[in-house]
Amino acid sequence: MSKLRHGRFKMMPLTLSVVGGIVIAIIAYTAYWFVASDEIGERIAAWSEEQRARGIVIEAGEPEVSGYPLQFEVFLRQPSVNHSAEGWVWRGEAITASFRPWQFNEFDFKFRGRNDVRYFDGEAWHDIQGEIEDGTARLQLDDERRIKNFLVDLKQVNVVGPWAEGLTSVRRFRARAERRGDHDEGEKAEQRAFGSAGVELEGIRLPPGFGEEMGDEIDYLNFDLSLYGPVSPGDTAQVVRVWRDEGGTLELNSLRFRWGPLGIETNGTISLDSEMRPIASLTADIIGYGDVIDALIMSNMIPLGDAFLAKVAFNVIADRLDDGSPPVLRSVPVIAQDGSLFVGPVTVAKMPSLSF
Repeated sequence: MSKLRHGRFKMMPLTLSVVGGIVIAIIAYTAYWFVASDEIGERIAAWSEEQRARGIVIEAGEPEVSGYPLQFEVFLRQPSVNHSAEGWVWRGEAITASFRPWQFNEFDFKFRGRNDVRYFDGEAWHDIQGEIEDGTARLQLDDERRIKNFLVDLKQVNVVGPWAEGLTSVRRFRARAERRGDHDEGEKAEQRAFGSAGVELEGIRLPPGFGEEMGDEIDYLNFDLSLYGPVSPGDTAQVVRVWRDEGGTLELNSLRFRWGPLGIETNGTISLDSEMRPIASLTADIIGYGDVIDALIMSNMIPLGDAFLAKVAFNVIADRLDDGSPPVLRSVPVIAQDGSLFVGPVTVAKMPSLSF
């Protein structure tokens, strides 16, 4: 019995030492969390001053910090970013940024309500008024504090813009962008993947009458692409020219689109020619082309003779389904060359020079 008591007495100092260490660690971490939370406002203000020196004016209300103990949640009221020199301004209703106290390269954002944008098109300023039911985003930085990955997910976005009278809405908008920093030795400039991006839109509702004969709702528009070639900071036009001259390409991994009778699935390669016109080599499956041509005729957007020739040419190469569905163009080549866009053997549009 005495040996048992003696053993217990020997264990008590060890137990007290472990408990004391845990308590000290909790107190130290708590002190760190609250000190760091007090500094967040100062760091935001200092960062805003750095951006102001670059011509970017960032404003927001006093930050409200919460989230103890596992994260920092920073709530900002009426944030805005004014970059008039580059021709754009953004204003939001509220935004919450959160991150782990031990991880300063990943940030989560939540936002909803009004999000308005002004942009300058070279001649005049235009306003876009947006309302977001629910929105989230995630931002990941690399070791040099540059954006490495970005994800955004928006639900029920309502927009009023200068393109038409009335409301435009999107039921779901998802986008991602990834920047690649490292390259394998021996890779040629045109083989270097600068980054990739993807966008998914579902339930796009156009303003009344905006879709003409195609209808006022686009079921979905999804695309995924990768950018190859050298891209460096600088004047946009010069950067694009260098990218083109070094053999840069835009790989369209996939594009899926459904608007009324028209359905398209395509992929291929896009670049620019010496006159800054798109050059492309794509392969596409197209359904509903007959209804689209009829809609273009009804809208007086294509001459009747050209429409008839296009319809005959497409009917010759299209697959006809046994169930009576509209004919489908399968694996048809879509080529942009010498300023013209060809779908199979038919010239469907002129491709103008792009300005940056």
